[in-house]
Amino acid sequence: MASLFDLTLTVTYFGILLGFGILIANVLKKRKIPDTFFLLLLGLVLGPTLAFNPIISQYININLVDVGAMGNIPDFLRILALILIVFSGTFKLSFSLFKRVSGLSIKLAVIGVVFSTIFLGFVAHLIFGIELVFAMLLGAVISGTGSGVIFAFEDVLPKSRKALSVLKIESVFNSPLTVLLPLIFLDVVALEPGALFTPLVYLSQFWEMIAAGAGTGLLIGVFVAIMLKRMQREYGALLLFAVALITYALAENIGGSGILAVAVCGLVAGKMLVKHKEEIGGFDDQISEMLRISVFTLFGAQVTLLFGLHELFLILVFFTISIFLRPIFLMLTLGGVRHNFSRSDLALMSFVAPKGIAAAAMAPIIAASVIALGSSIVGIELLAERMVNIIFVVIMLSILLSSILAKIISHRQLKNGCKGKKIERMIEKKVKKIKPLEQKKELLMAVAENKIEKTKNESTQQILEKLEEKEEDRGNKKKKK
Repeated sequence: MASLFDLTLTVTYFGILLGFGILIANVLKKRKIPDTFFLLLLGLVLGPTLAFNPIISQYININLVDVGAMGNIPDFLRILALILIVFSGTFKLSFSLFKRVSGLSIKLAVIGVVFSTIFLGFVAHLIFGIELVFAMLLGAVISGTGSGVIFAFEDVLPKSRKALSVLKIESVFNSPLTVLLPLIFLDVVALEPGALFTPLVYLSQFWEMIAAGAGTGLLIGVFVAIMLKRMQREYGALLLFAVALITYALAENIGGSGILAVAVCGLVAGKMLVKHKEEIGGFDDQISEMLRISVFTLFGAQVTLLFGLHELFLILVFFTISIFLRPIFLMLTLGGVRHNFSRSDLALMSFVAPKGIAAAAMAPIIAASVIALGSSIVGIELLAERMVNIIFVVIMLSILLSSILAKIISHRQLKNGCKGKKIERMIEKKVKKIKPLEQKKELLMAVAENKIEKTKNESTQQILEKLEEKEEDRGNKKKKK
């Protein structure tokens, strides 16, 4: 009877978080505001953070959601959400766009994660006074970017496809490192006094994760594409759903990166099934959205944030330093290639780098491992709890900052788009007054050229004046002839 009660309680908690999460997501989507930060905030309100606050608990004793009573279900939902979000994102990604930006994304993913881990580890050691190995562990968990959050920005930033593709591919390729690096530092914690640390073992393990993950994804992607071409279209979506899960499980079981395998499988299947993408690509819409909402609300409800203003101030300083670390590294990595991106795209890639489901999933696992491995260390439980709180606040702040910047960039793009349409309408009126057909064609070509020029903040009058000058030049040339 107890198990039935636990199951009923689990369904109740899940229903509460999902129901309120959907309402918030719906309201924010109408206003084109990214919802991830508010979903985490909802979890905090419904979870123990608010209920166990001394100011509130002295008047009312109620905890609406107890994630601890749900067992392993939150972890299962996190993995499931990550699999579907990554698979559907790469399945729908244009292969030609992937080829153009993949080189840059891989550079940002690999070098960026290693650089961020080392730099943030030292910063955390200095700011929080944590032992260096634990500080490095903290830096490793928050060094990557969250693919689940970045994919959610697609609706808000439809005109930044190239920059978003760079961020999406980067978040997929940094996932093996964000899993491997924390495990390396956990092994360092577990080392017996006098034992040797062998970095080459971890390097070979990293390449094994890459090779096994990419190889598994490639083979299954080709196989499923051939299968889908011979199947009824109505079962195609269900097969893709099953394949995404199988790919992840198979890659993880043979020592590969499951997320990388899922990403490669989705990319290969999408390339081979380009004619049928619209027919079979809608399998994820409702399911992945449900999982995404539930995962972030669950994570918010799982954390107990009880610390003073001094600790919060230290976290804010740490987060501020981490913000300005990325644009410096990005500019150095881009080099001369940065001229291929607009200012808004560079701002997007520099500051919209939210931490996501991977960091959220790793935080409780890391805390449990630290307690288990360092049981002989005095105050290890407090240290583990402190690390989880720091990770959670950094995730929240990174998502909040990314959401605000994404909204600002989206608003500017929309404003520029409206100006552009107004300019085009005025030019069209001007063109209609010109009677000779040849001049009309030439002017329309000039309009096409000026679509690029107008991004340099040229006014409508300036563009019209340029067109009139071109028209007069043509007239003068004809007179001379």
